[in-house]
Amino acid sequence: MACSRASNRALRLVAVTAAAAALLGACGSDSKGTSVAGVPFAASDGKSASIADFRGTPLVVNMWASWCQPCVREMPAFDEVDQAVDGVTIIGVNIFDTPEDAQQFAADLGVHYPQFTDPDGELSTVLNVTGYPATAFFDADGKLLEVHQGELTADELRSALDQYFPGAVTEGTNP
Repeated sequence: MACSRASNRALRLVAVTAAAAALLGACGSDSKGTSVAGVPFAASDGKSASIADFRGTPLVVNMWASWCQPCVREMPAFDEVDQAVDGVTIIGVNIFDTPEDAQQFAADLGVHYPQFTDPDGELSTVLNVTGYPATAFFDADGKLLEVHQGELTADELRSALDQYFPGAVTEGTNP
């Protein structure tokens, strides 16, 4: 079966990302506790953005791909929590798709939180992401607290927010 150009690009980027993460892991590198504030990714209008653009508020970065079924399943849960959380910004960062396609895909799912893309895989690499979905938690200064690899439910995301950002108040969570 022939692969499309986009599929080939996606496979190459996954291979490069996995190889870089393995190399960084072998060298004992751990992004936790460091700042990746300047690593660029793209806004839906194609302009460059970075973690630094969100300084002043805790940030949750959910990395996803349109071909990743666990990613697609968890996006409505992130949207639900985003609608209920106070004092924490949640964004999505798509890999492989164009900013326009990622934005449209999220809109078609009914997702309202801001969407970005990581077209070169740089953010994924710096965060040592080895699979998708992956969710990074940053403090208000842009310092990486944790990267969760794998799908999160709304309740699991609320629990993580309570753990990393105890001041965040979410609807449906007991104080």
